[in-house]
Amino acid sequence: MAIRKFRESFKWLIWLVAIAFVAWLGLELGANILNFNWTRTKPWQEGIVAEIGDYQLTVQEYDAAVQKAIAETLAVRGVESLPPEEEEAIRDAVFYQLVDMIRWKMLADKYGIKLNDKTVLTLVALFPPPEIMRDTLFNKDGQFNYQLYLQVLNDKRYAPIFAAYERELRRVIPVEITRALFVKVPSISRHEMWKKYEEENTKYGFSFVNLVYNQIQDTPTGVTEEKLKEFYEKNREKFRKPPRADLYIVRVDKVPLKADSVQAKELVDNALEEARVNWEGAVKAYSEDVRTRENAGELGWFAVDDPNLPPEIKAALSNADTGAVLGPFLFPFGWDIVKVLEKDTTGDSVRLAHILITVKTSYQSKQEIRDSLIRFLEEAKKTKDFVGLAKKYGFRVDSTGLFSLADGFIPFVGPDRALLSWIKRAKVGEVSDIVYRPQFYLVAKLLDKREAGVPPYEEVKEDVKREYTLDYRRRKGLKLMEEIKAKLSAGTPVDSIPALYPDVRLGVGTEDSVSSNAFVRGLVAKDLFFSLLRKVKAGTWQGPYDYETGAYLVLKRYEVPVSKEEFNKKFQTLLPQEHQQVAMKFIGGFARELEDLYPLKDYRGYIY
Repeated sequence: MAIRKFRESFKWLIWLVAIAFVAWLGLELGANILNFNWTRTKPWQEGIVAEIGDYQLTVQEYDAAVQKAIAETLAVRGVESLPPEEEEAIRDAVFYQLVDMIRWKMLADKYGIKLNDKTVLTLVALFPPPEIMRDTLFNKDGQFNYQLYLQVLNDKRYAPIFAAYERELRRVIPVEITRALFVKVPSISRHEMWKKYEEENTKYGFSFVNLVYNQIQDTPTGVTEEKLKEFYEKNREKFRKPPRADLYIVRVDKVPLKADSVQAKELVDNALEEARVNWEGAVKAYSEDVRTRENAGELGWFAVDDPNLPPEIKAALSNADTGAVLGPFLFPFGWDIVKVLEKDTTGDSVRLAHILITVKTSYQSKQEIRDSLIRFLEEAKKTKDFVGLAKKYGFRVDSTGLFSLADGFIPFVGPDRALLSWIKRAKVGEVSDIVYRPQFYLVAKLLDKREAGVPPYEEVKEDVKREYTLDYRRRKGLKLMEEIKAKLSAGTPVDSIPALYPDVRLGVGTEDSVSSNAFVRGLVAKDLFFSLLRKVKAGTWQGPYDYETGAYLVLKRYEVPVSKEEFNKKFQTLLPQEHQQVAMKFIGGFARELEDLYPLKDYRGYIY
């Protein structure tokens, strides 16, 4: 019995082993056939520049858009090349243009907004591709000939142009339709437009006295912790904070490495050798100063003692004759070779030309910098000692402290939508991927993240002290302004008021025929001030009017209203401008919602 049970169990064991073996064999064979390994590839290793929601932006798509933008910039400027930093800036701008376009396209797809084949064919027939519009083969009598264009619609030689044009139409037009639909807001009423026009164009004559409360130097005495806490409880909303975060930032600049300087020096030596034989040819072949390259590198006349001339060049000029080629000189912006074109008879002035060769950060150097960051990143995600690890790699660490996420600006970084998107998704303690910036790479660690709200007293204690002091000065300031108003009402000239109160800096002014759009020196909270002017009676001093950081006394001397007839004449011009302003404001707000709907993961730091 026992043996029979063992044999039955043994059969099951054999079957289990056999199934496991076959499964293992199949996986091994599959792995070998497919050249598969169990290490999951990263998106950037598959040529993905970024993920926008579920959309994967490829290197090919991104690079094609960048090259197109650079080519268009070169054509507009009529130059052959751009400085490296400008190309980097174009790459960054194109990236975010693509990200925005992709988000809107995904929204269009979500709502089924797309072009059918018939519509695309009609558009192609009615609106020729830009490449064909620029092609002089389609010109007749110096102008584009539409009939010549119709003859090639089915010509296979132009198929690649039409295919690319069709893709662009299918991509761009649904986006524009979606934007138009989403910004289609109710038309602003004529009455609302009139009130706005009236507010912006009514002119006033007025005088004012402005007191900023912090100009009062008195401070409260006998301030206890209990009083501060009581003030905090009564004024909690004053201490409300927006969403905030705290980061460690490791920032590594894309600086040239030693190999780049050596490579540039070899180029400089070749340029110097040719410059001594053929200056103009050397300028055209080597100089990177686009402002002077087409003019033989000429810089113009300089006084020999000109403070703008570097000391190295001044020293070399002292013994140089006309025609001398000097240098090379190494400066922060690169290598400079200088030629003396002419000297005046007194020797006080000299006309110079130059060849500028910058030391560029090579692709290999950027790769070396990235590789070191990748190694750092792999370790940083496993250790709690982020700062110690950064020091081990020779990286500087900056701490942002708590900063507002609502401002869109990150300390030590600047505005960066990709990093802000990561902060919103990340948990405290997480380390970011490599973040690409035109001039540097960075890695961040999220130390703290807080939602909007009123922080506990202990966290905003210093803010409470400042507000308590400001409130004390506000009460004293309003009392002072009542005193000043009494003097003004009794006939004291407004210009003499500052001299009567030398311990407090008061802003005073008198203006004629000024509208709310004009700049007025000394006005703070201008919108509030002009709203007061619209309400107060003319002829008497009014106030004090309290605003966030100060108070106003206002005298409206006269008001020049605008004509309704003038508004009616301009109405048709004002209407589209008003619609555009409303639409742009809406799109700006909705773009932030799109960022949450289709979050961005930026992998440029691993590729470029």
